[in-house]
Amino acid sequence: MSRVFRRKGSWWIDFKDAVGVRHRKKVGTTKRVAKEVLDGILGNVARRQHLGIIEDSAISFADFAALWRERVASTLKPRSQERWFGIVEKHLKPAFPGALRAITPATIDSYIRARLERGAQPSTVNREVTVIKHMLRRAVVWELLSNNPAAGIKALKEPSGRTRFLVLDEIDRLLAACERAQLRHYLRPFVLVALNTGMRRNEILGLTRRSVDWANALIKLEATKNGEARHVYLNDAAFEALRSLPARLDSERLFPLGPNQVSMALRRAFKGAGVEDCRLHDLRHTFASYQAMNGIQGRGLQALLGHKDNRMTMRYAHLSDGYLKTAVNAVNLGTGQQVPQVSAPKGTIDSTS
Repeated sequence: MSRVFRRKGSWWIDFKDAVGVRHRKKVGTTKRVAKEVLDGILGNVARRQHLGIIEDSAISFADFAALWRERVASTLKPRSQERWFGIVEKHLKPAFPGALRAITPATIDSYIRARLERGAQPSTVNREVTVIKHMLRRAVVWELLSNNPAAGIKALKEPSGRTRFLVLDEIDRLLAACERAQLRHYLRPFVLVALNTGMRRNEILGLTRRSVDWANALIKLEATKNGEARHVYLNDAAFEALRSLPARLDSERLFPLGPNQVSMALRRAFKGAGVEDCRLHDLRHTFASYQAMNGIQGRGLQALLGHKDNRMTMRYAHLSDGYLKTAVNAVNLGTGQQVPQVSAPKGTIDSTS
């Protein structure tokens, strides 16, 4: 039963919502206003009960973002939390300052165009749109929106990928720059481990002494990007790099550094070494590239990289083809020419070449 009533000079409404929960709210100083508010609420309740119509919530996007973050945090991996929550704070909240229900396909499209005009790459914008799509899907599930305005937004076409890897001279210069770095006791070993194992940044940063089978030169990764545990085999360079790390009593981690901290330190090292157009993840590409040039292909390379399927791995097959062609052209038998030493091609390939 619903009603309006007066208490201490103010008019209140008393009603049950669509799921039967009773509410009492102070509305105003006149009975007429209280009655109009109650009629409006009861109309919404009736539409929800009998027609399944959900009224869009007046919650602000910023407040909804806080609610979303609280509810989904436990379902995301630490790296996903860092990336997704960073996108919300840095890009989405400033772009959508009003109510959640004010977001429309048109405002999302405007956001995409604005990001591209400011120089963001299509792949970057696609990741940001993935986050807002997830948020708006949750809003529908939680009955804060009647429909998802991002449902029809299609991903931008991304340019064909390319894989950057370091040639031997660049590796030597980079290691020398790491020796001069402020974090040299950790940065040089980090680079050596990345180059010689192909492990991802967060996989390396998550290593503890218990992660390493020191007797068998083996790393056991329990948590990986694709959610599957895997073993990483250590060659002499990677093993000695781990052994060289300073002993610490204040942390179980072998590399007690933050993700952004190591990325920024390595960025400065690249610059100091004169290595252009290179990022931290290219150390992983370098490992894969030289494994491919050494004849490791297919499932073997896929296993070394920890890829769940071979689509990412296949880009290195083209590198191997180019390397084999270089090797064939460098050796001309029966011509009386001296056979030269074959060296690796320069460090940039196109995955579609």
